Amino acid sequence: MAEIKGIDVSRWNGKIDWKTVANYGMGFAILRITEKGNIVDSTFESNYKDCIENKIPVGVYKYSYATTIAQIEDEANVVIKTLNKRKLDYPVFLDIEDKCQENLSDSLMMKMIEAFRAIIIKAGYKFGIYCGYSWYQYQLPEGAKKYDCWVARYPNNDTGELQERLRVPASTGVIGWQYSSKATIPGIPTKTDRSVFYKDYSKSSTTSTDSPKPTTTQGSDTMNKDKAIDALIVTAQAEIGYMEKQSNAQLDDKNTNVGDGNYTKYWRDLKPIYQGQPWCAVFVSWIMYKTFGLETAKKLLKHENDFPYVYCPTLGARFTKYANPQRGDIVIFYRNGTFAHTGIVTKVEGDKFYTIEGNTSNGSTIIANGGEVCSKHYNNSNLPGTKFCRPDYSIVKSIMNSSSTSKPSQTTYNKWVGAATKNGTDVFTNSTGTSKLSTYPKLNKGNLVDVIGVSGTRYQVKIADKFVGYVEKTNIKDPNAVVTKPSASTSKPAKKGYNKSEKWKGVIIAKSGLKVRKSPGTSNADLECSFSPLKYNTPVSVCDSTTGSDGNKWYYICYKGKYGFSSAKYIKKK
Repeated sequence: MAEIKGIDVSRWNGKIDWKTVANYGMGFAILRITEKGNIVDSTFESNYKDCIENKIPVGVYKYSYATTIAQIEDEANVVIKTLNKRKLDYPVFLDIEDKCQENLSDSLMMKMIEAFRAIIIKAGYKFGIYCGYSWYQYQLPEGAKKYDCWVARYPNNDTGELQERLRVPASTGVIGWQYSSKATIPGIPTKTDRSVFYKDYSKSSTTSTDSPKPTTTQGSDTMNKDKAIDALIVTAQAEIGYMEKQSNAQLDDKNTNVGDGNYTKYWRDLKPIYQGQPWCAVFVSWIMYKTFGLETAKKLLKHENDFPYVYCPTLGARFTKYANPQRGDIVIFYRNGTFAHTGIVTKVEGDKFYTIEGNTSNGSTIIANGGEVCSKHYNNSNLPGTKFCRPDYSIVKSIMNSSSTSKPSQTTYNKWVGAATKNGTDVFTNSTGTSKLSTYPKLNKGNLVDVIGVSGTRYQVKIADKFVGYVEKTNIKDPNAVVTKPSASTSKPAKKGYNKSEKWKGVIIAKSGLKVRKSPGTSNADLECSFSPLKYNTPVSVCDSTTGSDGNKWYYICYKGKYGFSSAKYIKKK
């Protein structure tokens, strides 16, 4: 069930910088349209205009003071007059919970609600009801609960964050809840009401009755959006497991010539001059190009004057940045003050969204420059600043990639951890034959591998979360027999604990800068810090040394209070 986060505002929230709100990411905004005395909220016109200009889906609410049918009809008519046939994405919500309405009979309140609704629906707008949860339980007539209800309920410790969810059966009509009155939103000078909706109204906006949208697509050359997204995801799924290469050779083979040189078929096909550069964004561009063709890919990525590659910060500048994901979105991950990694959203389940990303590695965190195409998932609420760009798939007219017309067969093999049973265990390039993996030719007894597949007499394995090959089944033992986890290196296992006191002062001698990694070895992820890579001639504290998963010497270093691993050959004593 999708969760769409938004806000509701009125003149009490002051002057709002809606561009900043849009850049922060906003699923919707519900604006107060009129207030007591049936006068228009003094900020409604500017708020509506700015929401439309910044592509924020908008709805309105009317706080009612009516106690008779005639009064509530008057309130509804003023709402319609104020809207003046303008577009709304979300409903006109009737806020009916004032103290003056507490003692109304269920019969009268129901008639009032129906009278208000009739005027709203006749004008071409959606209708909904807003009230507090207590009112919803004890005051709102049962007959009114068949309509879409938006309810308010705050936790005892209201921090502005989504701390709990109100789960009411869908049959009740509850479509979302206002979970905070103390949210802090950039661009809004006051604390703000924050809500989550479980229904996306923006897919079927109400518009001016003077210019209704056509109900059918004109012509037969535009395909259904969902079919286009399905095709895109199938193309991306077929790339899972592709490893970057150490040189500009064997680029089409997923698991051959594996290295950390950033050489890929994705750069080769779209912009060979950039070969050797980080490739998470060009992977997304390549998937678009492969599925829909070059010209459509350019349009989808809003990059029509050049090849369809859009760097992460550029994506954020060219697209509306949504706070909540949808299938087919391009996610731009926020790290260290900027958008620094990207992928394609393949599925959304409540707060959780699934992706396929290039130049990453397996794991529960955002990993840029990891060297592989992987399927991953995250909880959106754990990624502040991360946004979602939404290509206009309605422009797609045909699918270029024939492999995208049907889903690839799905593997049901479950990955497990195995251990080599002897020294000098061969790692082969294929499931049959004698060709050996040049990037990782041997395993020693006890070396751990991820067993990711099986073919005939061999397991398909991944070594050090980087190198993929095949090993005879007899040379990999059951994981239950593994007591400790040694390094995946052919050399001395890396130490578990490291000294954090300075042994000696060092300086970086790598002219192009030196990466600081989470673990020792070139296959391991870059440390998530603003200073990596360290610039040439930067002083560091060298605290310890170890052998990395690549078999080379690595230093455990400290820089500005943060620790990580860097290659020893690029650090010398001061």
